[in-house]
Amino acid sequence: MATRETDVIIVGAGISGLTAARYLLKKDPNLQVLVLEAKDRVGGRTLSVNMKCKNGTDTWDLGGQWVGRCQPHIMSLLDELGIETHTQYQTGRKYLQIGPKYTITSYTSDIPTLSLVGLLDLNRLINLTDKLAGEIDPEDPFSCPKAELWDSMTLESFIDSKIWSKDVKDVFRACFRTMLGVEISQVSLLYFLTYVASCGDLKTMVEASEHSAQEYRIKGGSQQVCIKLLEEIGSSRVLFNEPVTCIEQQSDHVIVYSRNGCNYKCQKIILAIPPMQKGRIQFNPILPTHTREIIKRMPPSNILKFVVTFPQDFWREAGSSGEVVSNGGYSDIRGCDVGPLCVVYDGNSSNGEPALVGLTGGLQCVQWQHQSPEDRKSAVIKSLADIFGEKVHTYIEYRDKVWDVEPYNEGAPVSCVSPGAMRYYANGLREPFNRIHFAGTESATVWCGFMNGAVQAGQRAAIEVLYDIRPQLISAHDLSSIKYPRQLLKQKSSRGKKLLKITIGIGVITLIALAVNKMVRSK
Repeated sequence: MATRETDVIIVGAGISGLTAARYLLKKDPNLQVLVLEAKDRVGGRTLSVNMKCKNGTDTWDLGGQWVGRCQPHIMSLLDELGIETHTQYQTGRKYLQIGPKYTITSYTSDIPTLSLVGLLDLNRLINLTDKLAGEIDPEDPFSCPKAELWDSMTLESFIDSKIWSKDVKDVFRACFRTMLGVEISQVSLLYFLTYVASCGDLKTMVEASEHSAQEYRIKGGSQQVCIKLLEEIGSSRVLFNEPVTCIEQQSDHVIVYSRNGCNYKCQKIILAIPPMQKGRIQFNPILPTHTREIIKRMPPSNILKFVVTFPQDFWREAGSSGEVVSNGGYSDIRGCDVGPLCVVYDGNSSNGEPALVGLTGGLQCVQWQHQSPEDRKSAVIKSLADIFGEKVHTYIEYRDKVWDVEPYNEGAPVSCVSPGAMRYYANGLREPFNRIHFAGTESATVWCGFMNGAVQAGQRAAIEVLYDIRPQLISAHDLSSIKYPRQLLKQKSSRGKKLLKITIGIGVITLIALAVNKMVRSK
């Protein structure tokens, strides 16, 4: 078969790969760019679907969906593409389900309803995490003096050494089962701190309030980011169902082989795929040791996402925000230690169609994905009804997505580093290997693991390529645009800490007042 020649090949038509392609073509429209995608669609870990709802059908996300003003690269891209956002609904009571009896409590502030010890533990853990993350450079985390020590610890061992409250641990476990898709016992503490450092601070990373990571959702679904990018790039530049099996580097070119028997020749190649998927490609010469080592120790995580549509948003009418944090709840399904809930949010569409959206991560996801779709649906509906009431049973449609079985992803939302492997992280994920460059959200230094990280990594890889083949097109502004001002991160972190301290202070004063009142009454 004849070899097709081009200037640059990009492997992967997710946000990172298509962002790289767009950036290259904006700088030089005459550059020959070709994107090879193993799937039959664009989008990577974003996936928007149509579902039945109150007024016919509407669009919801079964993949990544949240963005915020704290994420400069994705917000800038949305603006350039003319894509609008709408605010994540947060008004009203939130629910917390933790403890051995799966007790359900409600609260209205940013801080869950916890005991005095729990509040103090939570405050200390958040402040300490931000302090340690502030010592890390996301571009070179192993340069931190305590890097080797922190990389030998898991996130769980760190939490166990710093807090007394089991409830706080339950809250963290539920949050990071869905944020990272793994158990806190499976991830390197240094990786977790690097992850936080790339986002600025912990509070900004996990909340849905103003200027936080879950502040907005994309009108019409987040997959349209890639659909719009495809329109700009041109569909003729993207080939689907074309998985890459082998990459051979020569002194002045690269040959790429696909599973379909097609051959491609280029000057440069960008791999914008998850780390483990790189390990499924044969390289000649083989990849450097640090790249191979991080690929081995950075597996994709486990996530299941569900959307349920309803004829009315009864939770809003009852004064609830729709937000739930749960350690799973009770399970009567064999093989599932706990129920299917980790976090739930109000999922109303931008058109006002009522829905709830939720995620199941880590071990819960591993256990529940082995159940039948019908059993999963029944369990989710029952668990939601335990929290929101019997009106949950009036649902219109339920859909879920098990990302572990998605071809060429095999997991989501991000690939996490296990203990002991962070020494390979920066060089293994980002350092070019001759004519091969690396993108993908895992390689980002700004909001790693989020859509913003995918955009930043795609732009950075494109700049690396241009620097070699079209250096006259690269400006100082281009180089600075892929970095996040560290000073801004510190300012945001300080504001978050101040608000948290005020909240904790009010909570402590309230608890003391209640205790005094109780003592007076007892006399």
